[in-house]
Amino acid sequence: MWRVIRGLVGAVVVTATVVVAWLLLSVEHVPSYPPPPGALSPAAARDLVARLAVEEHVNTEDLAVALAPSTASAFQLKVDGQSFFPHILEDIRAARTSVHIAEYGVRPGKLADELVPILQDKSRQRIPVRMVVDRFGSSTDFESKGMFDQLVGAGVQVVQNDAALFDHDGLLGSEQWIDWRFDELGRLDHRKLFVIDGRIAWVGGAGVEDHFLNGTFHDVMVRVEGEAVWQLQSVFMGSFRLLGGPLPTSPSDIDPYFPAPSAGTIRTSVEHNVGREGLLANTDVIYHLIDTAQQRLDLVSPYSADRTTFEKMMAASRRGVKVRFVVPAASNNPPTAYALEHYFAQFQEAGVEVWLHPVLPHCKVVLADDRVLVGTTNLDAWALYHNWEIGLFFEDAGVAETFRTDLFDVDVARSTPAVPPTNPLIRLRNWLFALASPLL
Repeated sequence: MWRVIRGLVGAVVVTATVVVAWLLLSVEHVPSYPPPPGALSPAAARDLVARLAVEEHVNTEDLAVALAPSTASAFQLKVDGQSFFPHILEDIRAARTSVHIAEYGVRPGKLADELVPILQDKSRQRIPVRMVVDRFGSSTDFESKGMFDQLVGAGVQVVQNDAALFDHDGLLGSEQWIDWRFDELGRLDHRKLFVIDGRIAWVGGAGVEDHFLNGTFHDVMVRVEGEAVWQLQSVFMGSFRLLGGPLPTSPSDIDPYFPAPSAGTIRTSVEHNVGREGLLANTDVIYHLIDTAQQRLDLVSPYSADRTTFEKMMAASRRGVKVRFVVPAASNNPPTAYALEHYFAQFQEAGVEVWLHPVLPHCKVVLADDRVLVGTTNLDAWALYHNWEIGLFFEDAGVAETFRTDLFDVDVARSTPAVPPTNPLIRLRNWLFALASPLL
């Protein structure tokens, strides 16, 4: 009896804690699509970095700025780690002025064994190497501590996002301080971004972890050049400064990070989520793409549980849009998988094709007609409404066709159709997790 009572009390306490945390972390959403009049152009984004570099204190609201549509002069889609990582490493090896990396997960392994010496060598050549990592995702205190000690020892400047516990700002390996604003609380830095020489950028869903290299996780990264790289550079440098990293303070020292971009014709927008301040640009674009799709809508996400997104997808299918949704056949995140499975029957009734991919599809891509968003935003509550996220929104028929043929058509051909469960206990379990989806 007492064991049951203690269990019930424990469950109530845990539930109350989660609900209170959710309420404290909730913010008012500020719509950012279409971009507001004050959205920053590439040049204005560069000016923001120059201002933040000399500010004594940088706040999350300083970074919660919408970015205006710009252009890319070059675009490449690379599918799976064996395809994109060699090219990313090649770009870093060729760096001449700076290497900037924002990664949720950087962990020891074969891939890190290749990357770390390159970064150490660049730093020893007095080429600035800066990193923004997530304390949880990169296990900076435990599994990855020795690796980061090596990087810091070579002069690589590393700051970390603290989503839990004390909020420590400043460079790893140096004197850090507690940021009593706790402005990172409950918000993972889930971004995956490489900016090399302020000229080349890579954005996608892959971390510096071996399961992205050895075929265990299926993911994509895109490489761009052009004006949009200035905005990606500003997102990185602003985040680095927020977390206590030093930046050059004179305008002449800022200039090398923003070399004159080549002219481009690919309409490209940099979208980012700053959940604490209600800037949810990726989320707004995802909803916009689903709501305005006319002929085709393709989505792939490893973790999906958001009811609003699902209802929009079903509404699109009912108005005649061909909807294909690629999800894992075997997920490594059971709660979101159960919540998603609850909707299989509704998807089927609405005409949404749900495809189960045999390799965990870690890509986060939404393709609607001739427009596509690629980045780091999963279709779950934390990614859509809370975390730091980054994405590239292409309004270009050629880019969209590349994603359709090289990613979605291939993925659907490899997958099997989802079948709604019939077991009453499984359906009850799935219903309960779907009910809890705002917390997943």
